[in-house]
Amino acid sequence: MRTALIALIPAMLMAGAAHAQSAELMPQAEPEVPVTQQAEPETEAEEEKPAPPPEVDTTEISGTWERTNGNGRDTVTYTSEAGEVVFSASCMTADTEFGDRIVQIKAASAEDTVGAIDIFTSAGNARVPAAPDVSPDTAAGLVQPVSQQTYVLASGAGEMRIVSGSRGIVFETDPMLKQVIRGCHPSPGAAVQAPAETEEGDAVEPAESAATNS
Repeated sequence: MRTALIALIPAMLMAGAAHAQSAELMPQAEPEVPVTQQAEPETEAEEEKPAPPPEVDTTEISGTWERTNGNGRDTVTYTSEAGEVVFSASCMTADTEFGDRIVQIKAASAEDTVGAIDIFTSAGNARVPAAPDVSPDTAAGLVQPVSQQTYVLASGAGEMRIVSGSRGIVFETDPMLKQVIRGCHPSPGAAVQAPAETEEGDAVEPAESAATNS
């Protein structure tokens, strides 16, 4: 009996080894990994939009026009009944590639104005690049005597509107303004700037040619 048990030991050992080997060969199940919700990619930041233009406070003003001539300047000025100079146009002697004169435009402005003076008349619209003037609450800019800006000023009739920053002023134009602008045209033989183009692409009639039709 003892001999039979001894004979069975090698067989049991071999069977155990075979079982262990087969267990190693069997594919092991991978541990389950908890599924986590993937974070959605962050949306791109919206592009920063430019600040909206200031809301314009427009006021109708009554006043008087005055023309003065001195110190090499022919100037027309509009002064309100309260005594505020709200607009002026001056023809000044200058040596530029477009001629021997230049026009200075000044307008009452909002305190924070640095950018431009916008002009609206029956003849169209125009913008004068401008900066704060030495006078408080006033903007000033320079334009060529024959340009879109001077054409709009000289050819408009009735009311004109001037906007600078958040301040808008409406008042009546006057023939004196037309006289100063057209009297500032370059001397004969001086170079003349080509007429500006409107947004639609049509050439704007220069003030000089308009004078022949008025």
